Amino acid sequence: MFAHYLKIAFRNMWKYKTQSFTGIFGLAFGLACFVPALYWMHYETSYDSFYPDAEHIYRVHTVEKQSGKVNKVASKIMENKMREQFPAVEASTCLMSGKENCRTEEIPHVRMSMLYADNTFFSVFPQTFVSGDAVQPLQVLNNMILTETMAVRLFGDAEKAIGQKVQNTIRADWPPYTVTAVIKDLPPNSNLLFDAIIYHDMLKSFSEFPEESQWKMFFMELYVKFNPHANTGEIAEQLRDLASRLGTNPDIELRMLPIGDVRHKLDSDAPFTMNFIGLFVASGILLLLTAIFNFLNLHLDLFRQRIRELRLRTVHGASGGQLIRQMMFELSCSILLALLPACCFVVIACPLFSGLLGIEIGMVQVVLLLAVCGIGVMVLMMSVGSVLFRRLSRLAMRPRPEGQATGRPALRRMAVSLQLVVSVVFIVAAWVVMMQMSFVNHKDLGFDRRGIIQLSGFTDYSGKVEKVLIHELAAIPQIESITDASFEPQHKASPFTTVTDVGWPGKPVSEKPAFNLLFTDSRFAETFGLKMLMGEWWDEGQTKKIVLNEEAVRVMELSEPVGSIVRMPSFDDNSMMEDYEVAGVVRDFHTLSLRNRISPTFFVQSPALYNTLYIHVTPGQEMEVIRRVTAMLPDIDATLVDAHLTPISELYDRLNQSEQAGLKMFSVLAGVCLLISLFGIYAVAAAASRRRRKEIAIRKVVGAEVNSIVRMFFREYTSLVVFAGVVALPLAYIAMSRWLQGYAYRTNIPWWLLAGVITGVVMVVLLTVLGQVLKAANNNPAEVVKSE
Repeated sequence: MFAHYLKIAFRNMWKYKTQSFTGIFGLAFGLACFVPALYWMHYETSYDSFYPDAEHIYRVHTVEKQSGKVNKVASKIMENKMREQFPAVEASTCLMSGKENCRTEEIPHVRMSMLYADNTFFSVFPQTFVSGDAVQPLQVLNNMILTETMAVRLFGDAEKAIGQKVQNTIRADWPPYTVTAVIKDLPPNSNLLFDAIIYHDMLKSFSEFPEESQWKMFFMELYVKFNPHANTGEIAEQLRDLASRLGTNPDIELRMLPIGDVRHKLDSDAPFTMNFIGLFVASGILLLLTAIFNFLNLHLDLFRQRIRELRLRTVHGASGGQLIRQMMFELSCSILLALLPACCFVVIACPLFSGLLGIEIGMVQVVLLLAVCGIGVMVLMMSVGSVLFRRLSRLAMRPRPEGQATGRPALRRMAVSLQLVVSVVFIVAAWVVMMQMSFVNHKDLGFDRRGIIQLSGFTDYSGKVEKVLIHELAAIPQIESITDASFEPQHKASPFTTVTDVGWPGKPVSEKPAFNLLFTDSRFAETFGLKMLMGEWWDEGQTKKIVLNEEAVRVMELSEPVGSIVRMPSFDDNSMMEDYEVAGVVRDFHTLSLRNRISPTFFVQSPALYNTLYIHVTPGQEMEVIRRVTAMLPDIDATLVDAHLTPISELYDRLNQSEQAGLKMFSVLAGVCLLISLFGIYAVAAAASRRRRKEIAIRKVVGAEVNSIVRMFFREYTSLVVFAGVVALPLAYIAMSRWLQGYAYRTNIPWWLLAGVITGVVMVVLLTVLGQVLKAANNNPAEVVKSE
């Protein structure tokens, strides 16, 4: 019986190959789009979930009550007080992170990502030790733990690394680090990626500050693990006013986030928001449901066309249950057959998806996820199919004329309309994203981005290497100006460069706005070509003078800003206030992505070197300068081998990574969904042409022209597209309008875009069915009537 059903299934697939393979490949495309999207959602929501009891680990940070400024870091005193006040705290740790230039006896230079922590780190974040001391590896200052990859790179083997010395080259007076252990590399989806963990004197020094200072100076990341039975919601409420209750700093609140939410709710460097990821997953679900609906509709129509065959089987003794089992078997064969191209599509798409999103995709996990989704889709379709096939089997067992068996194709029209609705939504989404990208790329940033190159990726606290570097760069004829600045195009202003404790003449007592501090030198305005609206840029050595941007003047409501005195915390001691004179006002320019409004900004003379140089070169000579500077960097100093040069246009383009990826992904979704829709429409048109052969023949006999028959079909399919547009356009407009609300500077959705999409879809649909309609309209009516 199995072989018999299998032969019938594949024979009918080939006989009705247009409908069968349209449904099969449509389902394969739907799975191929949905599975990577689901994997991406799981990847982004599972950061640090590999740690034991990860669901009980929280990150504690502070928020200023009046200004709303978020400080991602905390202090050691907060950890101590939490352990005192909340018995549910099972373990906790404070840590810091940074990059260091180091060397070994064999390797003269290596740049490492460091985590500064003590042994409490392992009580919250257990590690897998490969070699060395696994009990107290950070017992003594300057003890170091290496990851396995770094240990192999530096010493050739994890065992050989134990006891070896690693010397910091930024500060020659610091003692070397001693390797005490080697641990397994962490998975890439972690908020705490590092090359080494060090018990550093800096960590100990910050912990020994007076308590009063620690409640106002935040340098450390604080992680807390709670008892599994703890009521974390109640603890979070009590934690908010802990500083006020202790009478230490009533201006701040303490808040905590589950470790899985840190990446998207606290860190600002994630290129994609959870809203964007959720939108893409929802789009994948919608596309998959459309493919499933199309698949079931086409196969149900296929079985309806075979109603005579099913009735013949009942005449020869087949029961209703046997008919249902046969149809269910054929449906399951089609689903399993769809999984094969789906697997191929997923394997092909994953590397492209990985490069587009910048994440590592495990092929084995994706294939397993595809198998799970395939099983889920099969269960869903078999459940729905069992209901539909039961009705169809009852219909086959009744002695009715075949013409009544097919009925009106309402379900098929509904399926086509639904597919077109989804297609139109995706097409509009792709066009709106493309328009916003064009708007962003052509938006005036407030300065001419041409000819500006960033040189970064090196660390030199002493200034000796940077001084030599600037001297060598100045000798290159194409370089016109160089500046050192804390400026970096980013999505959000860093809390470390945001100040709220600012005073000025006429300031309302109740207001406490946040100002962004941009530390730089006297050549910044010249290098970026900024326009001075009032006054002048300060000269080197004028440490008590600052420059404001237009937004800062507006927020402060200064009628005569030049010469005004601004009072804010000293850069040497935050507990002291100092006066700064406004030297000038510069035209606003974008330091953040266009998702954010231009921040009120103070340009202040840098108290230290930031090792981020901006080079202004003759426009058109950027690539030549990059090539020449890259070649000379290793000759200046070994630590510059990790330095990299990037045109500033590319830095701003990176801020739009999610939009660029969104444009590509929505374009793919729109194309796939429209392709599935067109396949479905073609199959429906072919079935309709066969079903309505007699009607067409009679119309021709009574005098209808081919053109009138073609127009009749065109009106029907045009009405389907128009109906889909009536449903889809408001949905697409509302969804994309809300998406655009995430931008402080954005384009508008023009009416002609919506009209153009519908017109384009109508044309594509009519071209798709044109061949079938012409074939039906040109048939000889005498032959049709005779065969019928």
